[in-house]
Amino acid sequence: MDYKVDYISVGKIANITFSDQKSKKTAIFKEPFKDKMYLTHTGFVEDEQQYKGHGGPEKALCFYSKDNYAYWEDIIDLLPKYAIFGENITVSGLTEEDLNIGDTYELGEAIIQVSCPRQPCATIAQRYGIKDLVKRMADSYRTGCYFRVLKEGYVSQNDNMRLIEQTEPKLSIYELNETRFKDSKNLQRIDNILNHDAINDETREIFMKLRKRLS
Repeated sequence: MDYKVDYISVGKIANITFSDQKSKKTAIFKEPFKDKMYLTHTGFVEDEQQYKGHGGPEKALCFYSKDNYAYWEDIIDLLPKYAIFGENITVSGLTEEDLNIGDTYELGEAIIQVSCPRQPCATIAQRYGIKDLVKRMADSYRTGCYFRVLKEGYVSQNDNMRLIEQTEPKLSIYELNETRFKDSKNLQRIDNILNHDAINDETREIFMKLRKRLS
């Protein structure tokens, strides 16, 4: 099954002054590139991340669903057409409910795999001047997610994402977010997550902490 890639965006680290007059180095402002670009195991060659918790092999690509943009229309003024939350790939027809940990997709010459949910950060709130934006993302479960790169290759703006392998049992980004942010005392759900072979170390650590609170 193919999914329409609306935009693929990259950005460099820059010193930005936000509406709260606070300045910081960030690469949250991303723009679509022209033609094609090489995707490595740590992301696009012209993309940068400022912070330790961003980027790396498990977070090579940041994904956000174009389907979610409508949700933010009444919350964010002058909603961007792309990279609303600094994502690399903006895709129609795929949401947190459809994306399962370990699912593998073809994107141009590259092969990518769902690795973990995105953890919304304070820079997102600063960008739009909305103090509770991080909480709103968590409460709505519309966080987006990350992909690891299994096979490097060139990717163009005309490429679509094609599902080539689905992991069983399914464990969606939505379910991970719902358990973490709403149902964090549900021991059975937490154990099911911890017993899933496809979750990565960061996700396991998050849910191990939740479980310890219930012990």
